[in-house]
Amino acid sequence: MWKRYGRPVVLLALLFSPCLAPAAPRPPQAPPVVTPAPAPKKEANVPGSMIAAEGEGTGTTRGEALADARRDAARQAVGAVSKGVTQVIDNQVRENVVQLSRAYIEKYEVTQERNEGRLWRVKVKAWIRRENLLNGLLEKNPDKSPFDGAGLYTRALTRRQQITEAAEMLIEVFSSFPYENYVHTAVGAEGLNAGAGALTLNVRFSFDQERYFAQAVPLFASILDYAAETKVKDVPFMLDLTPGDPVVVEPPSGLDALSKYMDLMELEKENRYMDLPGAGGFANVYLLKKNYYFDCYRVPAEAFAALMENLLRPEARNRLSGKMFDEAELKIAFKTKAEQLVKEHLEPLNLCNVMIFANLSALNRSPYVKGGEPGQLDERRHALFILPCLGTTSGKNANDYLLIESETASISVNLPSKDVQRTSQADCTISLRRD
Repeated sequence: MWKRYGRPVVLLALLFSPCLAPAAPRPPQAPPVVTPAPAPKKEANVPGSMIAAEGEGTGTTRGEALADARRDAARQAVGAVSKGVTQVIDNQVRENVVQLSRAYIEKYEVTQERNEGRLWRVKVKAWIRRENLLNGLLEKNPDKSPFDGAGLYTRALTRRQQITEAAEMLIEVFSSFPYENYVHTAVGAEGLNAGAGALTLNVRFSFDQERYFAQAVPLFASILDYAAETKVKDVPFMLDLTPGDPVVVEPPSGLDALSKYMDLMELEKENRYMDLPGAGGFANVYLLKKNYYFDCYRVPAEAFAALMENLLRPEARNRLSGKMFDEAELKIAFKTKAEQLVKEHLEPLNLCNVMIFANLSALNRSPYVKGGEPGQLDERRHALFILPCLGTTSGKNANDYLLIESETASISVNLPSKDVQRTSQADCTISLRRD
C-alpha cells in the first residue's frame, strides 16, 4: 500500500499599523539615482541546473547510432560532474550511469545525422539535470535505485512522450548491455592435448551468477523501476516444502527450462501472466532479483512491443524468433609459453540468449499483433524473463529454452604440426553479434 507523506504549510500574516501622527512636511528633493545591481552570473553546473552535453555515436542502424550518441553525451556529462566531486566514484557505478543515460537525459535533439551505407553517424545535444547525475554517481548501495521515489509517469509528459521515452530507455539498456561479460570460459590443462595435426580442448562455459546479482540486477532494476507503470517487488518462488525440509537459499540451478521457472513463479496457464494489484494490469517483465525472489513489472504495451521487436527480432508474418543474437562464437587464441600468438580460431556456438528469455510457446503459437495489423497488440501472451543463465533452444521444433548454468564442450582444432608443438596455452573469449 502506498502512503503519501506531506508537511502542512503554515502561512503567517504579519500586520503592521502605520503611525497616526502626521509627518512634518519636507522640502522637495531630487529623485535618487538608482544604479541597477549587476545580474547574477549564470553557472552551468550549479546544483539543480541542467548540463548541456554533446555526443556522437555510430551504429549499423540509426537507432543504434542514436543510442550510442546519447551514451556519449552522458559520458561527457559524467566527466564534467566528476571533476567537482571529492569522493572516489567507482568505475562500475560510472559505467552503469552511462548505460542508464536515457533515464538521466531530460531532453535531447539530433544536431546531425548521416547514413554512410552500412554505417550511421549521429550527433546529439542532450540536457541532463546535475543533481540527478550526482545521485546516481554517489549512490553506494547497489541494491538501491538512484531513481527511487521518481518515475517516468510522475513527469509532466504526454502519453505519447512517456511511451516513446520508456521504449528508448529500455531498448538502449537491454540491447547495448555487455552480456558476454557474464559468460566465463576456461580451458582445462588436461584438455590441451596434441593429436594428429590437431589440438583438442575441453572448454567449460559458465554463467557468473555472483556478478549478475551484484551488477546486472541493480542496473536492470533501476531502469525498470523508472520506466514501468506498475510493479511488485520481492515476490517469492512457490517452492514445495514439507515440514522438516532443509531450506537452502541459493540461486536456482538444475532448472533446465524456462517452463520450470514459470512453475516456480506460479504463473497462470495459457501464458496469462501475473496480475498486479490495484488494477495495475498484468506483469510483462520478470526480473530474478535475488535468491528465490523476483520483481514483476508492467511496462506500457507499446513500449514493451518496441523492446520485444528490438531484442527478439521479428520474423515473417509478424512473429518473433525468440533469439537475441544473430551469431555467437568462441574466439580461441593459441599461444606459446612467452604469450606469443600462434593461431586464432573462431568456433560457432549454439547460444541464443544470455539473461533475456521469452516464452517460445507463445511466440510460436501467437502472432505478436492481432491479424498482423501494426499497433494492435496481442500482449497478454508475451512476457520477458531476466534470469541468471545462458540459453539455447531445446531442439529444432522446440517450444522452450534449455537454460544452462554451466556446460563443457570438446573442441578440436586442426593445426600444422609445428604450431601444435609451439602451443602451450589457449585463451578463450565469447563474442555475441547482432546484425
